[in-house]
Amino acid sequence: MKLYFLPVFSPVVFALALFLCSCEKKTSMAIPATPPVEGSLVVTAKLIDISGSFPANDLYNYAYVMRYQLIKVVIGTFPDAEILVGHYNPRMPREEIKDEQDARVGGNVKSFEVGAIHYLVLAPMDETWTGAIEDDYFKDKHARYWALWADKLK
Repeated sequence: MKLYFLPVFSPVVFALALFLCSCEKKTSMAIPATPPVEGSLVVTAKLIDISGSFPANDLYNYAYVMRYQLIKVVIGTFPDAEILVGHYNPRMPREEIKDEQDARVGGNVKSFEVGAIHYLVLAPMDETWTGAIEDDYFKDKHARYWALWADKLK
C-alpha cells in the first residue's frame, strides 16, 4: 500500500504565499530631479528602431543613430513625436566606456533593445560628435542628437 503525503497549509501560510507570488518586482527607476550631466534636451523615450546591426568596436569608434518615440520632454523643447539619437559605441555598456569619451558618455544602459524606455540627456550631435557615424536614416532630414547620458527606466 502506498502512502501519499499531502502537506497541510494553515490559512496564514497560504495567504503569505499568495501575497509573495502576486508581488511584482519593480524594474523602473525614478527620473532624477536634476540630470546627471548638462544637456540641452532631456527626455524619456521608447527605443522603437535600431536599423541594422552594430559594427564591431575593434576598428574604430563611432556613433550609431537609433529612432526613439518621445514619451516626455523633461527639459527643453522638442516639436516632434520621434527623435533620432546617436549613441557612442553601442555594443559597450555605458559604464564600461573607459576611453576619451568616458567623461562625455554615461548611464546604466548595458545593451540597446527595441522597446526599452530610456532617460536621455541629449545635445545636438553636430555640435558634440565629430567622429564616424553609422546612420541608416540618411533620408530623414531631422536633426540628430548625441546621447550624453542614457539610463534604462524599464
